[in-house]
Amino acid sequence: MRYSQYYGVLLALAMVILGCSVQVPEFNITGEKTTLENQVLGVYQQIESDSWVIASTRSIGGGQTGVISAQRKQVLDAVQNRKFNKDEIDEFKRDKVVGENNKGYLEVVPTEKYTGDADYKRLVDQVIAEENQDREVVYERIIAINQSAAEANEEERNQIFFKLNYDNSPSGTLMQKSDGSWTEKK
Repeated sequence: MRYSQYYGVLLALAMVILGCSVQVPEFNITGEKTTLENQVLGVYQQIESDSWVIASTRSIGGGQTGVISAQRKQVLDAVQNRKFNKDEIDEFKRDKVVGENNKGYLEVVPTEKYTGDADYKRLVDQVIAEENQDREVVYERIIAINQSAAEANEEERNQIFFKLNYDNSPSGTLMQKSDGSWTEKK
């Protein structure tokens, strides 16, 4: 039995046991994480942890500023920017104007408010473009420092990044299924 099917069965069984009645969307999401998912999650958590350490450390030694590589600074800046934009992104998700696509990025799902208000559209487009650029930077770093992620094919990586964003999204967030249709996270 494939892992995705196995995880679907486990998720459905857990919902039955817990007394929940939720329609299981057509995602390859599992109750257990694969080794690759655990490795990617570990690297992602380390990157976030590093951003807090760098932000809270003012100096090293005798007042000298710590030096970090340009690539690491770019990743840490991306993580900080994602935290800065989180409130607006959560609002856009509540407004159902953006959702998590099946490749691990945000995607606009046009609504009347989005198409009818030029200022709102401009804000949404700007924040989503920033968020997706920041995600790209973080994803590339994860792939660069994780051998298993580097060896995985693009589809496997997209599913892992989708799962990471799925887990971190509030209920009601629009999620893109593998067939391209949208459903709400329960």
